[in-house]
Amino acid sequence: MEIEKAYFTLPEILDRWSISEADLIYLAENDKLRLSVRVFGVPVELGDYEESPEGEVFSIPSERGYYEGLLELHARDAYWVFRSGMVITNHFRSENADYCESRRQNAHRNGLMI
Repeated sequence: MEIEKAYFTLPEILDRWSISEADLIYLAENDKLRLSVRVFGVPVELGDYEESPEGEVFSIPSERGYYEGLLELHARDAYWVFRSGMVITNHFRSENADYCESRRQNAHRNGLMI
Protein backbone atom coordinates (compact mmCIF):
# COMPACT_ATOMS: atom_id res chain seq x y z
CA MET A 1 0.00 0.00 0.00
CA GLU A 2 1.31 3.43 -0.92
CA ILE A 3 0.44 6.44 1.19
CA GLU A 4 0.46 10.06 0.11
CA LYS A 5 3.44 11.84 1.63
CA ALA A 6 4.60 15.43 1.99
CA TYR A 7 8.21 14.33 1.64
CA PHE A 8 10.39 11.30 0.94
CA THR A 9 13.55 10.11 2.68
CA LEU A 10 16.81 9.93 0.76
CA PRO A 11 16.71 6.10 0.53
CA GLU A 12 13.16 6.34 -0.86
CA ILE A 13 14.29 8.80 -3.54
CA LEU A 14 17.23 6.60 -4.51
CA ASP A 15 14.90 3.64 -4.89
CA ARG A 16 12.05 5.45 -6.67
CA TRP A 17 14.33 7.27 -9.13
CA SER A 18 16.78 4.39 -9.56
CA ILE A 19 19.76 6.72 -9.26
CA SER A 20 23.03 6.40 -7.40
CA GLU A 21 23.76 8.23 -4.18
CA ALA A 22 26.53 10.11 -6.01
CA ASP A 23 23.98 11.39 -8.56
CA LEU A 24 21.58 12.46 -5.80
CA ILE A 25 24.42 14.34 -4.06
CA TYR A 26 25.35 16.01 -7.35
CA LEU A 27 21.77 17.16 -7.89
CA ALA A 28 21.48 18.56 -4.35
CA GLU A 29 24.86 20.32 -4.38
CA ASN A 30 24.13 21.92 -7.74
CA ASP A 31 20.67 23.14 -6.72
CA LYS A 32 18.83 20.76 -9.06
CA LEU A 33 17.18 18.97 -6.13
CA ARG A 34 16.15 20.73 -2.94
CA LEU A 35 16.67 18.97 0.35
CA SER A 36 14.45 19.67 3.34
CA VAL A 37 14.58 18.86 7.02
CA ARG A 38 11.60 18.05 9.24
CA VAL A 39 11.47 20.26 12.34
CA PHE A 40 9.20 20.61 15.34
CA GLY A 41 8.63 23.80 17.33
CA VAL A 42 11.57 25.75 15.92
CA PRO A 43 11.39 29.51 16.44
CA VAL A 44 11.71 31.18 13.02
CA GLU A 45 11.65 34.67 11.60
CA LEU A 46 10.55 35.47 8.05
CA GLY A 47 11.26 38.81 6.47
CA ASP A 48 12.48 40.86 3.58
CA TYR A 49 15.59 42.89 2.86
CA GLU A 50 15.54 46.60 2.08
CA GLU A 51 18.27 49.02 1.17
CA SER A 52 18.71 52.45 2.72
CA PRO A 53 19.49 55.50 0.55
CA GLU A 54 23.11 55.11 1.71
CA GLY A 55 23.23 51.54 0.29
CA GLU A 56 23.04 49.74 3.64
CA VAL A 57 21.03 46.52 3.47
CA PHE A 58 18.91 45.61 6.47
CA SER A 59 16.26 43.04 7.30
CA ILE A 60 12.64 43.79 8.07
CA PRO A 61 10.89 40.95 9.92
CA SER A 62 7.36 40.22 8.77
CA GLU A 63 6.56 37.13 10.81
CA ARG A 64 7.88 35.40 13.91
CA GLY A 65 6.65 32.20 15.45
CA TYR A 66 7.23 28.54 16.12
CA TYR A 67 7.41 26.40 13.02
CA GLU A 68 6.58 22.76 12.52
CA GLY A 69 7.12 21.21 9.12
CA LEU A 70 9.73 21.16 6.38
CA LEU A 71 12.52 23.73 6.05
CA GLU A 72 14.41 23.77 2.75
CA LEU A 73 18.19 23.78 2.87
CA HIS A 74 20.33 26.03 0.69
CA ALA A 75 22.58 24.16 -1.76
CA ARG A 76 25.69 25.13 0.25
CA ASP A 77 24.20 23.48 3.35
CA ALA A 78 23.29 20.33 1.40
CA TYR A 79 26.92 20.24 0.30
CA TRP A 80 28.13 20.22 3.92
CA VAL A 81 25.57 17.63 4.99
CA PHE A 82 26.96 15.23 2.39
CA ARG A 83 30.62 16.13 2.90
CA SER A 84 30.70 16.31 6.71
CA GLY A 85 27.59 14.39 7.71
CA MET A 86 26.09 17.54 9.27
CA VAL A 87 25.81 21.29 9.03
CA ILE A 88 24.98 23.99 11.55
CA THR A 89 22.77 26.66 10.01
CA ASN A 90 19.99 29.05 10.83
CA HIS A 91 19.29 30.17 7.24
CA PHE A 92 16.70 28.39 5.12
CA ARG A 93 14.97 28.98 1.80
CA SER A 94 11.60 30.68 1.73
CA GLU A 95 9.11 31.00 -1.10
CA ASN A 96 7.20 33.77 0.68
CA ALA A 97 9.99 36.01 2.00
CA ASP A 98 13.56 37.09 1.27
CA TYR A 99 14.78 35.16 4.28
CA CYS A 100 13.84 32.51 6.81
CA GLU A 101 16.01 32.25 9.91
CA SER A 102 15.94 30.01 12.93
CA ARG A 103 15.97 31.94 16.19
CA ARG A 104 16.72 28.92 18.37
CA GLN A 105 18.91 29.49 21.38
CA ASN A 106 20.70 26.18 21.80
CA ALA A 107 24.09 24.84 22.78
CA HIS A 108 25.52 25.64 19.33
CA ARG A 109 24.33 29.26 19.32
CA ASN A 110 25.17 29.35 15.63
CA GLY A 111 22.03 27.63 14.42
CA LEU A 112 20.37 24.26 14.13
CA MET A 113 22.48 21.15 13.73
CA ILE A 114 21.25 19.29 10.65
